[in-house]
Amino acid sequence: MRKVLILHPSDNIAVCLIDLVAGDVIEQDGFRISVLNNIPRGHKIASRDIAKSEGIIKYGERMGHAVTSIKLGEHVHVHNILGDRLSTEAS
Repeated sequence: MRKVLILHPSDNIAVCLIDLVAGDVIEQDGFRISVLNNIPRGHKIASRDIAKSEGIIKYGERMGHAVTSIKLGEHVHVHNILGDRLSTEAS
């Protein structure tokens, strides 16, 4: 059973298809990830180490950048990334 989904070969994050628990090990598609934090389904996990200020890549496109170093297997969410999109909506 798949636990994560990498949407593009150049992505450095994967989408969790199930709730993951710290200590889980994911072995699929030729990679191995030890889960470092509890991560809810639908959230993202680092599929490799990501340096501070490095781009967060999803669908092969940069969606933001790391505000701190993120380790392989770590939860990737609002606490450690900042989105690059700017709102175009009028306030």
